[in-house]
Amino acid sequence: MNFTSQQLVRNGVIECEGSLTAVFPLLCPKREEEWIPGWECETIWSKSGYNEEGAIFRTLKPYGVELYWHTLRYDMAARMVDFLIIAPHLYLFRFTIEVRESGRGGLSLLFHQVFTSVSKKGNDLLEQYRAENYQEKLKILEEHLNRHMRR
Repeated sequence: MNFTSQQLVRNGVIECEGSLTAVFPLLCPKREEEWIPGWECETIWSKSGYNEEGAIFRTLKPYGVELYWHTLRYDMAARMVDFLIIAPHLYLFRFTIEVRESGRGGLSLLFHQVFTSVSKKGNDLLEQYRAENYQEKLKILEEHLNRHMRR
């Protein structure tokens, strides 16, 4: 087997209008159906049906890759969401979101993502992600979230 794992780390910020109590519940793979056009999510396990520690979700979008989202931490008081996302036979993906007050009276959502490949095909996908304009993707998410908050 001639394979060397690759890793991709990326960070970004979404500026959001709204309060912590209004925005934090939307940091949920299932609730993203409410504010991200075309997003689809299946709840595999959750007492509430939504995000909570230990919850597991399944998505296929936006890359057409099957992803299992395991919520490691969902803590509004600490303003932190932490996922371990698994793309079977491709990569593992640690995704943390830290919520801070912004200087403009809203919130800053700080995204930190670490992808680690577990196969050659996973390396290929990480190269695809490396080539995309991540900041532009975040800007589009920011627009969707703020549009939703103004409703």
